Amino acid sequence: MSDITDNQELMDIFYEETQAHIAEMRKGVSTLGEEYVPTILHRLNLCAHNLKSSSGVVGFYELSKLSSALEKIFKKAKVERIALNADDISLLSHSIEVCQKLLNGEKVVGYKELLSQLNKFTHL
Repeated sequence: MSDITDNQELMDIFYEETQAHIAEMRKGVSTLGEEYVPTILHRLNLCAHNLKSSSGVVGFYELSKLSSALEKIFKKAKVERIALNADDISLLSHSIEVCQKLLNGEKVVGYKELLSQLNKFTHL
């Protein structure tokens, strides 16, 4: 049985869809202010969820873990009606850029620390 990553057509679709999810997350996070915006948070949660799932299927495990942490934050902010402040938005924006780097196969310095920061956010 062949590995899914051996199928170039599927990998092309994965890259294309992942780029779209990352772009949508960038846009969504950039429009968040210090007010509760449920529709944007819902869309961000959905993008992060899809990114988490598809990344895990094709073996991009670091990207999947990072997307999972983002998904939890977006869900928590929506469910608990949390208005994200400038520091939160900065952290989220940085995390989305790290998602892009991981997709590109770039080495990411401070990945574990970033993941730890994101996970702390969901335990507040």
